[in-house]
Amino acid sequence: MSTTTNSIPSVNLLPYHEARKAARRKKVYTMLGGAAGAGALVVLLGGFYIDSQVDAVAARNQVLTAANAQMDGQISEVNTLKKDIEALLDRQRAIESLQAQRNLPVQLLEELVRQVPEGVYLTSLKQTDDHFVMAGVAQSNERVSELLRNISQVTWLDQADLVESKAITMTNNLREQRRLFEFSMRFAYRAPEVPGDKKKGASGAAAKPAGGKV
Repeated sequence: MSTTTNSIPSVNLLPYHEARKAARRKKVYTMLGGAAGAGALVVLLGGFYIDSQVDAVAARNQVLTAANAQMDGQISEVNTLKKDIEALLDRQRAIESLQAQRNLPVQLLEELVRQVPEGVYLTSLKQTDDHFVMAGVAQSNERVSELLRNISQVTWLDQADLVESKAITMTNNLREQRRLFEFSMRFAYRAPEVPGDKKKGASGAAAKPAGGKV
């Protein structure tokens, strides 16, 4: 009986394994390269997007800066205009005050004609700055009190006060002796009156018959 031995030929698989490893490495490298390229593209696109946003923000900032500069200019013009208006108003008030001071004597005499009651005769009127001293004679103390009340009610006169009132005896043209009251009172000018408001100042005083003489 004979024994037959079959021999299997040897196959070298090393080149096959090396080829597979090379193919795998190539595939991995390809994937890594693709990922790197995709990442670079994303970074590049992100950079473009960020740059565009920065440019947009810079453009908006320029617009806001220009608008702020324009607004600052307008505010400066408004402030200058306000100063000019205030200067004009101050000048107008100064002119009105000068006009009121110039018209004061005439205005005061007209007011006294309205406020002096019957039976009162004025003999003098003196002015020192804004203060006045008025003297006269009256038929009775009641007339003097009425004149003092009338002066106190004039809106543009102030500090009306009776200085003195005393009884005197006077002889008229018919050589008749009459008992009268000699008085003096003082008052002050309160504030300049705006032209055109003279009637307003007069309306604050009680209307009395102009029976006296200045």
